[in-house]
Amino acid sequence: MRTYIVRRVLLFIPVLFGISLAVFALLHMIPGDAVDLMMGVEANPELRAQLLRQYGMDYPWYVQYWNWISGVLRGDFGVSMRTGLPVLPEILSRFKVTLMLTLYSAVVSWLIAIPLGILAAIKRNTWIDGASRFLALLGVSIPNFALGTMVLLVLSLVFCYYPPLDYTPFLASPLGNLESLIWPSLVLGAIMAGSVMRMTRSALLENLQQDYVRTVRAKGAPERVVVLRHALKNSLLPIVTIVGMQIGSLLGGTVVTEQIFSLPGLGLYTLTGITQRDYPVVQGSILFFAFIFVVINLIVDILYSRIDPRISYR
Repeated sequence: MRTYIVRRVLLFIPVLFGISLAVFALLHMIPGDAVDLMMGVEANPELRAQLLRQYGMDYPWYVQYWNWISGVLRGDFGVSMRTGLPVLPEILSRFKVTLMLTLYSAVVSWLIAIPLGILAAIKRNTWIDGASRFLALLGVSIPNFALGTMVLLVLSLVFCYYPPLDYTPFLASPLGNLESLIWPSLVLGAIMAGSVMRMTRSALLENLQQDYVRTVRAKGAPERVVVLRHALKNSLLPIVTIVGMQIGSLLGGTVVTEQIFSLPGLGLYTLTGITQRDYPVVQGSILFFAFIFVVINLIVDILYSRIDPRISYR
C-alpha cells in the first residue's frame, strides 16, 4: 500500500504540470487581457507598455509561464492584479468556506440519499420505490442555480425569512456558521442526493440477488442484518466512488451557489478573477482545485482496500 501511495503521489507531478500548462495557454489565448480592462477609456500605448512591464506580461509566453510555475514550486502563486494581495493566502482562506460548504452538503446528501436508496431497493416496484426514483430524477435534473434561487424566493416571499448574506467562521460561532451555510448546503445536498440515491438502490438491488444473501437468509438472519450488515456493506464501492467524484466536483463547482448566497468561497474568488482577467488568481485557483481533486481520487482508491479486503495495491 505504501508503495502504491508513493507511486500515485509521484503521478501528481505530470498531471498538475499538464493542467497548469493547459490553463495558462487557454487564458492567454482569450482576446484581450487584464491590462485592457485596467486602462479602460484612458488607454494609450505608453501606459499599456508600462503596465505590461509592471506585471511581467511583456515577455514571451514561455518566459511568463516559467516565471509563474517556478514561483508555484516555491509556494508563491503570485499577486492578484486586481487587489495586489498574495494569491495563495487568499486561496487558503477562501477554501475554508468552500470546504465547510462541501462537507455540510455531503452530509445532507448522505442523510437523504442512503436511507431512500435502501428503502427503494427493499420496496422494489412499489409506490415508495417510484416516489424515491422520481425525487432522484428531480435532484439530477434541476440545476443548482435554479434551486438556489427558488429557495431564496420561497424563504423571503412566503416565510418572510432572509438568510444571512455574510459568512460566520465556525470557530467564531458554530451556530452562526451553520446558519450561514445551511441553505446553500441543502440546495447542493439535495442535488447530490439524486445520483447517490440511484447508485445506492442499484448497487443494493444487485447484491440482494446474490447467492450469499440467500444463504444468510436461509440461516435465519433478520432482514435488517441481511440488508445492512451484508448487502449494503458489499454495495459501498460504487457509492464511495460517486461520493468521491461529487465531493471533488463540489469543491470546484460551487461558484454559482456561492454567488447566490454571497459566500466568500474559492469558487466566487475564481469567478471574480475570470471576469477581471486576473491571471494569477485564475491560474492559482484552478491548479489548487486540480490538486484537491487528485488527492480525493487517491483517498477514494485507498478506501477501496479498506472496504473490500480482496482489493490489493501490491
